Amino acid sequence: MCTVSVVPYSGGFRVMSNRDERRDRTVARQPSIDALGSRSAAMPIDPVGGGSWIGVNDAGVVAALLNRHDLRPVPIRTCASRGLIVRLALASESVGAAAESVRSLDCGRFRPFRLVLVQAHHIALLSGDARGVALAESTLDQPYMFTASSLGDVFVDAPRRRLFECLMDHVGDRLDGQRLFHGHQWAARRDVSVLMERDDAATVSRTAVDVGERGIALEYESLIPGRPVEKLELSPC
Repeated sequence: MCTVSVVPYSGGFRVMSNRDERRDRTVARQPSIDALGSRSAAMPIDPVGGGSWIGVNDAGVVAALLNRHDLRPVPIRTCASRGLIVRLALASESVGAAAESVRSLDCGRFRPFRLVLVQAHHIALLSGDARGVALAESTLDQPYMFTASSLGDVFVDAPRRRLFECLMDHVGDRLDGQRLFHGHQWAARRDVSVLMERDDAATVSRTAVDVGERGIALEYESLIPGRPVEKLELSPC
């Protein structure tokens, strides 16, 4: 479960991700910089599967993962961690190369997923399940929002999308609107809020990745009280 947004700005773009998880899931490790083939990548780590849900490499490729909760689930053969897909993508030098690596996977090993890839003026969305991977690409010339929930993706998409579009249209600085979006909670509908909260699950962290003229940076904010905000920077290669 996650909500991901991508907002371009003069000279760069920002990707933000809210991670929603079960309350009994092991707490994620703080972000680190890892070597992935010839690339260096910054990402927080899920200790359960060893992967991640968002990260950025020194080529300026950002990968953000969302689970897929379809009305008609597709059977899977095994349960490899979907977070490993992010690590695979971040070993690439471009969105195109990352997409090809993911499309070559045996996706029957993974539960259904969506992977958002961004670099410079290029954005791609890969939707994968046991039947294969579908790819959609576009120029990054407007804000984008993607979201998922174990309640069913279709049930949370509409209210979250209306809020996102309203903030993009009516807040003077879209980056400010993006921050407001990822911190928003409806008091009467916490279960479908971007900053979600249910008896069994909640938003546990927010991550912001900036790629632009000033460099590449990942900021990780755990929502567990007492944990500091962590910021890592990469030297563009």
